[in-house]
Amino acid sequence: MKLLCLTAGLMMLCSTAWAEPVCEVLAVRGEAYVGGRALAVGDKLDSGAELRTGAQGRVRLRFVDGSTLVLSDASLLKIERFEQAPGRPRAVSLLLEMGLIGQKVTSAPGGNWQVRTPTAVNVQSGQVSVEAVPLGNATRALRPSRSRVVLESAQAGTRCSAVGGCSASSTWSPERVQRSQDGPSGV
Repeated sequence: MKLLCLTAGLMMLCSTAWAEPVCEVLAVRGEAYVGGRALAVGDKLDSGAELRTGAQGRVRLRFVDGSTLVLSDASLLKIERFEQAPGRPRAVSLLLEMGLIGQKVTSAPGGNWQVRTPTAVNVQSGQVSVEAVPLGNATRALRPSRSRVVLESAQAGTRCSAVGGCSASSTWSPERVQRSQDGPSGV
């Protein structure tokens, strides 16, 4: 029995150690960390990685499916899940606890790309389904009146909170869109 447990434990440890990275760091500007370690160009990150940028920090990532993401200054992002296997739909879950990201997500039939955030969302092209989800210590008992909004047109946006839900989809002004794009640019 002890040998069986030891073997199973080693197999789990080895499979984790040999897990394929889900993304690569393409660019870093200013302060950017994963865990407590400074990020560098070429670093490979796995699911579970927590990235933090300083006041003037930016990071550009390329995921294994070709999607790219820029994490803006003063941001905190966790790659909760990234699964992509031949013949199976992609399943991605990111948690943006604070800050701003810009993303270009590659098309994946039947797959999903989920970003949970307590703030606002703007779409440039394609379709995005946004849902107000409590983060941190917020309780799930607080069910917002409007918890899901679909953004389908260019420049559409919404603002969400865990308690109030998401505002209706609206067209953002060119100035507001530009401000949201400036945050994750320059890397």
